[in-house]
Amino acid sequence: MALKSETKKMLMTIQLLAIAIVLDLVISAIPGLNASMPFGGKFFGLSMFPLVLIGILFGLKYGLIGGLIYAIYNFGFDYLVYLETLRVTLESWTGQTWSIWKILSLVLLDYVIPFTAFGLSGLFHRALNTHLKMIGSMLFVSAIRLVSATLSGVILWSSSIEYAMAEVESGGEPNIATQIFASVGESLWLYSFTYNFIYIFTTTFLVILVGVMIRKRLLVIVEPQVRRL
Repeated sequence: MALKSETKKMLMTIQLLAIAIVLDLVISAIPGLNASMPFGGKFFGLSMFPLVLIGILFGLKYGLIGGLIYAIYNFGFDYLVYLETLRVTLESWTGQTWSIWKILSLVLLDYVIPFTAFGLSGLFHRALNTHLKMIGSMLFVSAIRLVSATLSGVILWSSSIEYAMAEVESGGEPNIATQIFASVGESLWLYSFTYNFIYIFTTTFLVILVGVMIRKRLLVIVEPQVRRL
């Protein structure tokens, strides 16, 4: 019986993971909804919702598994190349040498930690029971994602904004990233935090809004199934 329950939970985790991937692909293809920050970071990452839902419904283990698989998918989607090709590409973008350890840091800070963090919603098991618990779970996982993204911006991507600022000083058009950097007195930590906060905030706000609107309906649909597991 326990094995059957585990199998059902894994199958439902896979279904929610598939919904997250489809949402990501669809939103990426729709003009306006596919808007993002200049150095990466989608404003309307609605795929976060089914990923957070995995942990809320089935607990921490399944949430982390789903988040990790989604992280692997995102890395593969962004970099369908061998590591050596990836290294050369990154060096051409940033003008810095990228060792294997730096690439692994990129995988960890930009993919594994921020997306697997969605699975930490499992710490808020059954959070669909109240608006407050559900919103708390989404704010918590977004905060973890923000910390990881901020560290990545400082450790890995500082040369990108420095290059962009040099382009602006040479007569190039400023973008939101260079405007943020200038507005915070060229403080790398404040820039990285603010840059990443913008798209994480819009995504979290959207996901909370959707969650509040459909929470009761979700309880009617999925809660009886979860209780039978």
